[in-house]
Amino acid sequence: MKKKIKVAIVGIGNCASNLIQGIDYYKNNSDLDIGLMHREVGGYDIGDIEIVVAFDIDEHKVGKDLSEAIFAEPNCTKKICSVSYKGVKVKKGPVLDGWNKHLGKFVKLSNEQPVNVKVELIRSEVDVLVVLLPSGSNDACRFYVEEALKAGISVVNGIPVFLSQDPNIIELAEKNKVAIIGDDFKSQIGGTIFHHTLLNLLKIRGVQVNNSHHINYAGNMDFWNLMTPRGDDKHKSKANGVKSGSEEIDLSVNVTYLENQKDNKTCRIYIEGQNFGGCPVTIEGKLTVVDSANSSGVLVDAIRCLMVAKDNSIYGYLEEPSAYYMKSPKVQMLEDIAYAKVCEFMDM
Repeated sequence: MKKKIKVAIVGIGNCASNLIQGIDYYKNNSDLDIGLMHREVGGYDIGDIEIVVAFDIDEHKVGKDLSEAIFAEPNCTKKICSVSYKGVKVKKGPVLDGWNKHLGKFVKLSNEQPVNVKVELIRSEVDVLVVLLPSGSNDACRFYVEEALKAGISVVNGIPVFLSQDPNIIELAEKNKVAIIGDDFKSQIGGTIFHHTLLNLLKIRGVQVNNSHHINYAGNMDFWNLMTPRGDDKHKSKANGVKSGSEEIDLSVNVTYLENQKDNKTCRIYIEGQNFGGCPVTIEGKLTVVDSANSSGVLVDAIRCLMVAKDNSIYGYLEEPSAYYMKSPKVQMLEDIAYAKVCEFMDM
């Protein structure tokens, strides 16, 4: 019997809320696989994931049990199930660049003193750290990742801070015999993968794409944050994910914040090109999803891939899972190739 996977989460926002709800949802419905890429990975069920440590800086969340904190404002994601009491209080981490005045409209800093992150991770015997900080938290992301790796803990970097391409980070993971997946999770079915798939379909069908754009809008904290220069790396990461394999295309990707949409994200895609004889081709697409559910579908697999690596003494950067689950991996792959490789990885 496989042991539980002990997980720490940095940033108890909408993505963390949906992930924690989802773990309970599938644990209580052990025969259900709707909405999952893999019910089991390397012998680990979703119900084997256990959140044992949580860090945040918001006064509405710090000090509360995780089962309560995930529903505290400004979180606004859809409630998919009731969540049992976890016995895990949200601890205050260092602020660093994880907050600014723009975020301060909704996020009030806790007056609690920050804890020693490395000590908390070791005390709880954490296996995997998941980074879900706001985009633009470059210093904070690096701090948490380095503390985890030094403590012998594997990492999923879910935000657009490009650590997987930093040789010092990879060397640190290898030195401490742990693994890292990154960077910036690719939604289970979001605008990036939808747009990327359409562009590659047109390419292999001989259609010349002249220009394309897509715009995403939602009303959650992620989109509020992306309206500032803190979102620059996110825009770059989304473009990386869309253009993989089609770098020559004239592409524009953008986001906007619409408060009343809450955690409901809409993506509108436009593609203009030419097929046989130079005849015009136009595609317009619309995708609507619960934004945070898109991250959870990816994270539950990525977490378990890190345990597969641990069980098989694989250390450093995990190329196959990163290519499949992340927008900005070190090596970009077409979806079918990345999928085949990650399935092979899981079957070790």
